[in-house]
Amino acid sequence: MDSLPPAPITSLTPELVQQLREQALDVLSYLVKTNSTTTYFKESGVLPRFRAALRFSDGNQLDLDYSAKELFEIYHDNVGLSVYEDYLPVISRFFEQPCNKSSVENLMAPGLPVFIAHSSGTSGGAAKYFPKYRHPENMSRAMAETARLANPQSNNAGKNCITFSLAYRQVVTPLDEDGDIAKYIPVCLLTSGLGRIENNMPVEEDSFSATLKISNYSSPIAVSFISNYKSFLFMHALFALVEPKLETINTVFTTCCRDLCRTIDDHWEDLVHCIETGVIPDIDGIAHVKDNLQRFLQSSPDRAEELRRIGKATDAPGWFKQVWPQLRAILANASGPFASVVPEIQHYVGPDVSVQTVAIASSEVYLAVVYDPRDLNLYKVIGSDDVVEFLPVEKPEESKYLAQSWNVETGRKYEVVLTTRDGFWRYRLGDVVEIAGFDPSDGQPLIRYIERRNMHIRLANEVTTETQLRDVINATSDLFGGVSEFCVSADYRQAVARYAFLVELQGDPGANISAVPAALHGQLQKHNENYLKDSRVGKIGVPCVRVVRPGTFGDFREWKVRTKGAASGQVKVPVVIWGNADRAWLEERVMYDI
Repeated sequence: MDSLPPAPITSLTPELVQQLREQALDVLSYLVKTNSTTTYFKESGVLPRFRAALRFSDGNQLDLDYSAKELFEIYHDNVGLSVYEDYLPVISRFFEQPCNKSSVENLMAPGLPVFIAHSSGTSGGAAKYFPKYRHPENMSRAMAETARLANPQSNNAGKNCITFSLAYRQVVTPLDEDGDIAKYIPVCLLTSGLGRIENNMPVEEDSFSATLKISNYSSPIAVSFISNYKSFLFMHALFALVEPKLETINTVFTTCCRDLCRTIDDHWEDLVHCIETGVIPDIDGIAHVKDNLQRFLQSSPDRAEELRRIGKATDAPGWFKQVWPQLRAILANASGPFASVVPEIQHYVGPDVSVQTVAIASSEVYLAVVYDPRDLNLYKVIGSDDVVEFLPVEKPEESKYLAQSWNVETGRKYEVVLTTRDGFWRYRLGDVVEIAGFDPSDGQPLIRYIERRNMHIRLANEVTTETQLRDVINATSDLFGGVSEFCVSADYRQAVARYAFLVELQGDPGANISAVPAALHGQLQKHNENYLKDSRVGKIGVPCVRVVRPGTFGDFREWKVRTKGAASGQVKVPVVIWGNADRAWLEERVMYDI
């Protein structure tokens, strides 16, 4: 376990300001010099003022005879904010048929990408695609630090259960002048691409990789090639239970960890039987890797007997600590919408096992790593690989209002804006964070995740944000008897529109659960002035609360994996549901209304 960090400071010394400024200017200089040779830089409709200010003309090599300070001033004054649609026409060239190397080489950054990261696309919108290139080690520190935190090394021969997926949506194969494939480029999740890079597993060698088992992983690599979500979890659970020296469970998101816990709970006898017999069962979606799975499962009657003696000890907290005495940490994103399932996970693992967040990472970037493992929503910005800027949420959405890492203010909320080594320029990430202070060792900002900027529900004149919805659920959770997961949609079944809270409970309903709709209404009025006004004049009704059957949100993730090609373990259920298909699927699983 890493030692605890120093207490954050609330303001920067002049020395730290200068250190942050120099780092940001050095990173920007590298990015401009490196990516000014790319197709996007030359053709982008976002960058004409920047090209003109740099005296750049198409076809000419950019002569960067500027100091780092001069270059930053030119960048600051001449690069506007961008969104994904600004990049889509260029990125789409990867998906043309045929895909010619000459059309996609040096497209966003020099060379061809190692992989193309796709967003989860689970909030109703189409997936977005972000080419990821290989960079020098000094420009890859964020990825390296995230990988280190995600796979801690043991001093006691302990194992890690790491539930990453190596599945991909497709493989892009650019053709050279002779019509031969120049490179195999998987289109996959960011974590899948990282797993391939860290473990040297190119997609063209998947048949060999599926035969391997990494020494400190509990599961063989073959499990990572299972796309069926429930079978993916079952196999990770099986190989984790085989291993008595398990020390950590890494599921990227706490919701996947909760699903893994329930898989062990629901299939306990089947899992123990498999360990006793050493036989991989015939379950959906594993035929292509079953032989490789079977190679690593040996009959273990002693371990099976040990597990049977422990039994399903779910009545009291800490069942998993009996199963794995060395278990010390759950590694999973537990901030924002992923916080609600932490109490259920903590019941399974007990008070002596910590739940720890690893990083804020998205398809676009590795933004920040955990600062203090005791705080599930405190991260340190990584400023070594990309230029990270901050747009105050209360200011107009224009680049001239951007703040830098050395002049952000503690307690203030900002949208993150990125200029990346992979060729994005002042790209709006859409995540809102709050500055919680600074690391006294190097001055990097410490942030708390707040919400997605445009994640909200609106029925009348009110705009109720993701954070406000989470706050009202947290305030009424005791009345529910404990909320495991929830989402919100619009309900037009009555004359007056209202919010519909679709809720999965952690256990039995609370004794006063009938009071929940009125309590939610009161909390919404308290948190949102326009909701208060509109509800008082009859534009918004008292919310309805629809309790779904246990396991619904886990089943929702499995459904998304199966129908949308999402990767196992990384489907996020949005706080606000607008899609008709998603809403109808959830409503079919409603047990009763409150």
